[in-house]
Amino acid sequence: MSPFDAIAWLGPAADDTTPEQREALTRAAEAVNARFPGEDDGEVREAALNAAAQVILGDDEPEAIADRWRAARRAEQEARAALTGAIIAAAPTSSESALSERLGVARDTVRKALGKARG
Repeated sequence: MSPFDAIAWLGPAADDTTPEQREALTRAAEAVNARFPGEDDGEVREAALNAAAQVILGDDEPEAIADRWRAARRAEQEARAALTGAIIAAAPTSSESALSERLGVARDTVRKALGKARG
């Protein structure tokens, strides 16, 4: 990403940035693109670039972003635990394969929730 691309990416907000901020954003974009190079990485690449821009432009702090990440991890763990409970509750009336298909999860996910070995 060249400085021109950074200016284009920022759009009208570029007018409110310093040359140093645009250069920092360009360096961050190069690092983000190197870290997430794949075609399938588009959403995470954009999220990383947006966060870098927010920090560089002073609109967010790394600590606040880390706090949100920790909260998201906790929410994921709670959702996984809830799924485990749901699988345990539904298991007596469904086969593992049927339950897997019904819930849209891998059969190994069902087996793990039920405390069974992979198979």
